[in-house]
Amino acid sequence: MHICMIVSSPFPPREGIGFYVWNLSRYLTGLGHQVDILTRGGRSPATHTVVEGVTIWEGRFFPVFPFHVHLHGWLTRKLVRKLASRVEVFHYHTPLVPWYETGRPALVTVHTPMKSDTASIPARSVLGWLIKLQAPISYRLEQMLFERAGMLTAVASSVAEEMAAYGIMPGRVSVLGNGVDTDVFFPAMIEPDRNQPYFFSAGRLAPRKGLEDLVECARLVLQKYPDHRFLIAGTGPLERMLRGQIERRNLGDRVILLGHVSGRASLADLYRGATAFVHAAHYEGLPTVLLEAMACGRPVVSTAVSGALDVIEHEHNGLLVPPREPVQLSAAITRLIQDPSLAENLGTAACRTIEERYSWHVVARRYLAEYEALLHGAAQ
Repeated sequence: MHICMIVSSPFPPREGIGFYVWNLSRYLTGLGHQVDILTRGGRSPATHTVVEGVTIWEGRFFPVFPFHVHLHGWLTRKLVRKLASRVEVFHYHTPLVPWYETGRPALVTVHTPMKSDTASIPARSVLGWLIKLQAPISYRLEQMLFERAGMLTAVASSVAEEMAAYGIMPGRVSVLGNGVDTDVFFPAMIEPDRNQPYFFSAGRLAPRKGLEDLVECARLVLQKYPDHRFLIAGTGPLERMLRGQIERRNLGDRVILLGHVSGRASLADLYRGATAFVHAAHYEGLPTVLLEAMACGRPVVSTAVSGALDVIEHEHNGLLVPPREPVQLSAAITRLIQDPSLAENLGTAACRTIEERYSWHVVARRYLAEYEALLHGAAQ
């Protein structure tokens, strides 16, 4: 089968949706299928490279907000028509991708509906206001994708439920989940270093990630356990604000922004060395970083939002706390410090959950079944 992925994330990937598309493409290629990825490039005409058997097309793109998606679609329409001569299924990944009239069956995976995403972002900054202003155009783009898709899938049950805001009943949406490369992310053979304990978080430094709450939570934990550290991996528009918050709290040597971590093996080592992984998001689809930490056998503390509710069973394979509650987040972390046996049991159960339900070996085959059903329906 020949599949073309349509996505707005840059390559090589640096965040969740990009890694989702890349890993799904790699696993499908490994199963003998052919995969192209079309994403945004620069001002030059479209270029392509082949990486591990996957052809990556970087279509011409100009950041002319708020009409950048429409312009990108117009500039790449001829390329997509060319691809359509050999592609059997087009697979769109939201958000902010254009629709192409190809005559081929199309599947849309919803990672985070823009209506839910935008609602979770306060208009307290220039970035927040720009997102709010972009929202009406984004909604219309998504509505078009959803109405024209032959099949809709979502990464989490909560995402499927949120589709009702677009007039789409959850029963029409197949929940296929997110996946983890368990060949890279797996438990360490030795315990984390207890002499330099740290808690770890990773993701884009952006609105709705709850990072302000995480810094405040760190302050509370460090008052009782000053020998611990909090490491945060990632880059994004809120980096400067977070650095200011950390400095104002006099946490500069205890809460450390690592920036972008290059290499999946390095990221896996950071997961494995942590006392626990902490995810403080206010809203999320199904975060890859949460699953990767669980695959590495680490206990996780997460806000009880969105996709985390699909994966984490409280006190069985992780701990859940309400969003926007740094005091409760710090209490859960403190509990793991005080009860190492609980932390160990949670980590073991977390790893088992990923192996059974969220390995890419499992998730990629779910997608293949959806592609087959889509092609079968188109042929009738």
